[in-house]
Amino acid sequence: MNYVVKILFLVFSMSAHSSEPAVLSDLAALQWNHRIVVVNEVQSQEAILALFEKNKSKIDERDIIWFVFTDSKVETNYQGGFSEDFIAHTKERYQIKPGKIMLIGKDGGVKFLLDRMDLEAIFSEIDAMPMRQNEMLY
Repeated sequence: MNYVVKILFLVFSMSAHSSEPAVLSDLAALQWNHRIVVVNEVQSQEAILALFEKNKSKIDERDIIWFVFTDSKVETNYQGGFSEDFIAHTKERYQIKPGKIMLIGKDGGVKFLLDRMDLEAIFSEIDAMPMRQNEMLY
């Protein structure tokens, strides 16, 4: 009996551990599960973070993970960790310039690029996507 308890404990421990979010080295791990908003080196960072917090339920409803980059720091609603080169790798991969805001779809493609934060426009763009239209049916 003791052997069975140990095996069950090991199985449950492994399954609990595997449900933790991965350490991101790039955004590919989020593909097909999340839409991504990247805010790169904007001056109104605090206002954008407050806007994201105020619209948390709308963001969650649309499966959005957001990242606000500074030179060496990232603020996000992602629950996992990041590799050392995550910011540099993301900026290089998507060629996002300072002061820009980018929407990346679940397919990994760039869907929208903004010069200033317009969360309602981002929501409208997402809501017009065929995958989102399908999600809203259920």
